[in-house]
Amino acid sequence: MVNATLYEQYIQVVRAIVEELRDVGTEDDLVRAWRERRGLGSEMVGRLSPSMGVMMDQTAVSDAAFCQRHREITREHGKQIAQERLATARRKGDEWVVLFDDVTPFGSHRLEMHVRSGRALHASAQAEPLGEATYELEVVQLDPRDGAWLLDKPPLMPSRRYTRHDEWEARIAQARELFGKD
Repeated sequence: MVNATLYEQYIQVVRAIVEELRDVGTEDDLVRAWRERRGLGSEMVGRLSPSMGVMMDQTAVSDAAFCQRHREITREHGKQIAQERLATARRKGDEWVVLFDDVTPFGSHRLEMHVRSGRALHASAQAEPLGEATYELEVVQLDPRDGAWLLDKPPLMPSRRYTRHDEWEARIAQARELFGKD
């Protein structure tokens, strides 16, 4: 986008469509809405009447809004899963709980929280198609009540990168020992 006004108006319309989709709370409902509300882009352009609306790809606007709403639904669902895992860990008296664990062919991300303190190990690995994998570890502070990431708090241990899997695993074990104390 080389036209700043057009870009701003695209964002305005996408945001308005996302707001219109707030009643959609699950992925299944979002797929159903995507099929049933295909005209949402043109409807919103008509409703908002942006000055550059005639230049807008109304299908692309709608698709972008549905993608954004999908990201939000996924994020909301992830938070719900983390809260359920934290509640289960408390009931069972666990010291640590895995709030998030995602593995793909391209890498992984894992967030493991010390239940009482909220200190958390954020470990990730990234596979390179033609190179070696890289591994990272940082320790962050989460809200011990609900596991929410406290973005206003600096990392307790800044992100460190490792090139060997065994060293990364050893550093995770050390961090769990060090940051798992009350």
